[in-house]
Amino acid sequence: MENAQVYPVKRPADLALLLSISLIAGIQLLSIRMNHVTYNENPLLFTFRWGWVVFCLIIVGILLYRLFTLRSLIELQIKSESIRLKDHIIEAQETKAIWVKGYFRPVIGIQPADHRMVPYKLCFRFLEREDQGIKELTVWAEANRIPMKPKSFKRWL
Repeated sequence: MENAQVYPVKRPADLALLLSISLIAGIQLLSIRMNHVTYNENPLLFTFRWGWVVFCLIIVGILLYRLFTLRSLIELQIKSESIRLKDHIIEAQETKAIWVKGYFRPVIGIQPADHRMVPYKLCFRFLEREDQGIKELTVWAEANRIPMKPKSFKRWL
């Protein structure tokens, strides 16, 4: 693997999460409007409901920001001792596991050793030469004794 190949990749869209959080926020807003709970009647319930709506709207804002700005085309380069994903260099000794979620157009997540979940910036999906990229990533993982597991994983927001 001396001549490292470059693969075009893209970060996955979280459309299902965006729609579900938007639906939760909408239902909660509708519930607040229909029940006419005011601060004077029940301040704890009023504060909790509006706090939940604000939290959901913040999550929706983050997801929309990522959908329109961070999903640009990036490059993955696999070298013998590291992986370069855009401007992040992931060393082999700092990698805990590589997760593969899905069969058709799989999402790949690289979990650093000091993280419990996969950071969003280390998740990607191959755009071209998917089979070749996964094979090369598998060879890299085996050479560096990193487990590569075909399993669903959680991403950090």
